Amino acid sequence: MKNNFMKALGLCGMVSVLFSCTGTNSGGGKDGQAGKLEQNLSQFNVPADREIPTVFLSLVKTEKTDSSVVYTAKSLNDKDTIGVNVEVINNLPAGIFLDGNPNNDRGFTPGAMKFSSIGSQSDAFVRALAQVYGLPAGGAMTKSTLLPLVFSSNKKVVNLDGTDTYTFKLFFRNKADDEAEVFAVLDLYKRLFEFRAKDSTQFTRIVSAFEGK
Repeated sequence: MKNNFMKALGLCGMVSVLFSCTGTNSGGGKDGQAGKLEQNLSQFNVPADREIPTVFLSLVKTEKTDSSVVYTAKSLNDKDTIGVNVEVINNLPAGIFLDGNPNNDRGFTPGAMKFSSIGSQSDAFVRALAQVYGLPAGGAMTKSTLLPLVFSSNKKVVNLDGTDTYTFKLFFRNKADDEAEVFAVLDLYKRLFEFRAKDSTQFTRIVSAFEGK
């Protein structure tokens, strides 16, 4: 399956330019601040003069497992709260060598991120995605866990115990077309998860991946 995605690796250099993979700030929100974070949610999309919208979700809750961290990520669509659970496997290998070349052998990890519904707010998340992409209203979010193929666009191991920023390329299976390609950013200092389609041809595929029908 890996060979189906090799053509996308040419974009990894662009990802490295677009997003910093080596943040070293300390601090950030704590789980005790979850209530405050949820009370101060921002809009999930800030309109900009560009074709591809970026979706922003605040990490309002964190739960650790033996090998991963589950983030409850939420934001606002006007006055409606939207959200989804994002589980990330800890200690993912670096996908980019120090010289900038991709590590084809270890960079790809199926299911290294898992997206799952938190109920009505996830249904609202799917509708918000459709809205911002200019598509007909999306349906309810699938009750199945989404397990995209993940490429770690980082020059170091992903350490979820710290406060660094990490970037990824995600490939979602869907019912509409080929794999939906998404750039994602996990900012552990600002406690944000960012989500951006590779290009406008991905919009329908992304909504299809998250929809339950």
